[in-house]
Amino acid sequence: MNDNIKVFMPLIMDASQSRTLAYEALQNAKSGDREAYNEKMSLSRKYLIDAHKKQTSILNIDAAGSPTEMDVFLVHAMDHVTNAQLIHDIVKELAELHMNK
Repeated sequence: MNDNIKVFMPLIMDASQSRTLAYEALQNAKSGDREAYNEKMSLSRKYLIDAHKKQTSILNIDAAGSPTEMDVFLVHAMDHVTNAQLIHDIVKELAELHMNK
């Protein structure tokens, strides 16, 4: 399990940070603060890209034929990345509605 923590925790941390920043950006959009919105979404995107790179490296190891221990924690971490991407995209759409009233 300790080895798996080194694999899945960075994914969860980056994805969670991305999601949190996207939600904060949405609050900025709702209040009409475009500058703060852009700043938060830029940071959210950075964390999302970092998480995606980590996820891709795990997928590449498996694709190369090296055994990858797949457990519920790694699946959970992959879900965090997917959810962060979805939240990031939805926040962009919602922010557009709020800032273009």
